[in-house]
Amino acid sequence: MANLTAYEPQEEAQMRKRLFGIIAALSLLVLPGMNGANAGPTPGGIASDNVEYVRFVPFEVGTATGVTIKDKYMYLTSWKNITIYDISDPTNPQMVGTPFPLGFKFENENVNITPDGKYLLFSEELPQNFLHVYDVEDKSNIQEVASVAGVGDHTSTCILKCKWVYGSDGSITDLRDPTNPKVIAAAGQEGNWHQLIGLQGGGHDVEEYKNGFIVVSPISAPLMALDVRNPLKPKVLGVGEHPNPAGFLFHSGRWPRGGKDKFLLMQGERNAQPRCNENNGPFMTWDASKVRKTKTFKLIDTFRVSNGTVADGSPPVNGLGCSAHWFEEHASFKNGGLVAVGYYEHGTRFLRVDKKGKISEEGYFLPYGGSTSAAYWANKEIVYAVDYTRGLDILRWRG
Repeated sequence: MANLTAYEPQEEAQMRKRLFGIIAALSLLVLPGMNGANAGPTPGGIASDNVEYVRFVPFEVGTATGVTIKDKYMYLTSWKNITIYDISDPTNPQMVGTPFPLGFKFENENVNITPDGKYLLFSEELPQNFLHVYDVEDKSNIQEVASVAGVGDHTSTCILKCKWVYGSDGSITDLRDPTNPKVIAAAGQEGNWHQLIGLQGGGHDVEEYKNGFIVVSPISAPLMALDVRNPLKPKVLGVGEHPNPAGFLFHSGRWPRGGKDKFLLMQGERNAQPRCNENNGPFMTWDASKVRKTKTFKLIDTFRVSNGTVADGSPPVNGLGCSAHWFEEHASFKNGGLVAVGYYEHGTRFLRVDKKGKISEEGYFLPYGGSTSAAYWANKEIVYAVDYTRGLDILRWRG
């Protein structure tokens, strides 16, 4: 989640609290008898006929931000706790132990777990600026093992099998000894990775699509892919054809199949828009098939939601915005396929990318009084919809 023109988490937190009242009010618009040609009411919300509402798991209402699924565990971080769930049965998550209290730490999106499942990285942007490392090997006994000042970027991402960390704001941290991380360069310092590649205007997220290669989501610059096999000498592999987004920032991106796919998937964000328009954050497909030759990703298609009547699967007004947020492609995605996207008050949208990169909507789940932050595939048919105002909605894709 981000502000368009400048990244100001304090204002974001205040905005979110104010808008929760608006979101809650929207739930009053949903009546049990409402239905549409391709939609129907469920105990949790309005769903298209190819989406089954399974159940609801309440947790960290209003503060849940980061979720990572690894092996049979789901790691949830909020502004105040870390909680681990056993998802051996993905339709019935079981809390392991009790939540580990953090105090107030904001905002920790895009939580990373080391490949061996032993350590969790937590990026505290406010009230302090710290990268925290927690030992989560014993899921019922979480322990903090390191805390490093100056590198609490908005998101912090493992690279090179989590031996190094790239922060979204440019920081570089040596994590070869997770109990004793070493800051190489903090954001704004000489030698940070933004400075090394000439990135201006800041960044929101970094996603490693294969070992030593990342997709970068800048705030006011073109999207890009980097070779970071030498983390102190990153190389630009390709950039988006447009100089900067139109009316939104790049929030997060993914290059499926370890960069072998011909499409790069990107999501934009623009907050606090009560009505949908052409400037809202879209979901996008970019042609990556020729980037090794041209050094350029070319925009293929964009998808934006619109306002509706609730019964048709879309809200009439919005609180946090008509914007896409965290997303994940299906395991079967290959030069096209299915993607699940968190869409704030538009809930979870299931989008289809065809072989030409064109995007269409195939299904949706619109929660009652919800604001969906992210959608993650727990397996080939179960989706976890992480919701700021509700908790966790568990959905089954039947398309």
